[in-house]
Amino acid sequence: MEKQRTYSLYAREAVMLIGEQVKLERKRRQWTEQNLADRAGISRATLQKIERGGMGCAIGIVFEVSALLGIQLFES
Repeated sequence: MEKQRTYSLYAREAVMLIGEQVKLERKRRQWTEQNLADRAGISRATLQKIERGGMGCAIGIVFEVSALLGIQLFES
């Protein structure tokens, strides 16, 4: 049996925040889930996981989706 991975509260909240920002910006631009998923080269199901704050999404994919939407994740 595979051991369930646990995440800190900070990590869970950060992923939820990014997911909320992605969803809000996608809707602001009036892009469908499928439209953004196609632009990012991912499935609609993966985008839905990102928007729901799924912890199993690859960080590179999350960063790419954020970049496509112009979401600044870090201060420079």
